[in-house]
Amino acid sequence: MLRAIIIDDEPIGINTLKILIERLDLDVFIVATSSEPEKGIELIESFHPDVIFLDVNMPKLNGFELLDKLIFKDFKLVFTTAHQEYALKAIKNKAFDYLLKPIDSNDLKTCIESIINAYSKKDNNTIKQRSLIEIAVNDGVVILKQNQIIRLEASGSYTVIYLKDGVKHTASKNLKHFESLLDPTIFNRCHLSHIINLNEMTKLISSDGYFALMSDQSQPEVGKKQKDILLEKLKSI
Repeated sequence: MLRAIIIDDEPIGINTLKILIERLDLDVFIVATSSEPEKGIELIESFHPDVIFLDVNMPKLNGFELLDKLIFKDFKLVFTTAHQEYALKAIKNKAFDYLLKPIDSNDLKTCIESIINAYSKKDNNTIKQRSLIEIAVNDGVVILKQNQIIRLEASGSYTVIYLKDGVKHTASKNLKHFESLLDPTIFNRCHLSHIINLNEMTKLISSDGYFALMSDQSQPEVGKKQKDILLEKLKSI
C-alpha cells in the first residue's frame, strides 16, 4: 500500500484528487493533506510518505521552493498543476510524473500503476531491516524489535528507551539518531525530547499543555506544533 500526501493550496483540488484516487481503487492510502505549504513540509518530514502529489503554484511558497526546504527526499514526486510550462522544471526536479489539471483519470491511473511497479522492483531489505534496531549500551549491543518499544526520551546526548516488559535501556546515541531508524508510520516525535510508539498511546491529555498517555502509564509531553500531526498520524494507523 502506497502512502501518499497531497499538497495543494486549493481545498477543491485536494478533494478532487482524493476522489479520483478512491475511485481508481488502487493500493494508495492518503495519510495526510494540506492546503498550506509550510504545514505540508511538517507532514512530509513526519510521515515520510511514498508519494507526494504537489501543486506548483501556491502563495508564499511554491512547489519548487517547498522541495528545497525538505530534509526527507525518499519519495516519488508527482506535480499537479494547470500550467504546462512548468513541465521542464518538474523534470529537472526529478519528478516521477507531471499531471495537468483538470487531472484525467486515465493519466492518474497510469501514473499510480507506474509508481507501484517502481516500488515493487525495489529491494525489500530496507523494509525488513526496519523491524530491528541495534542499541549500543555500556556492556555491548542490544538488538530490539521496534514493536517492543513504548517510547524514547532524550537525556542530554543519550536516549532512554522504554520497553513493553518494563525494561529500559540508555543508549549512547541522541534522539535524532533513533528518529532516522524508526518506522515513521508507527513512531512519532511528539516533542523535542520524546518519540512515542503510536500503537502504545491510549489517550491525548489536555491539561496545562498536551501529554500522550502511554500503555505503561507514562505521560510524555506533546508539543503544541506537533499535536495536529500526531492526531493526523493516529488516524492513519
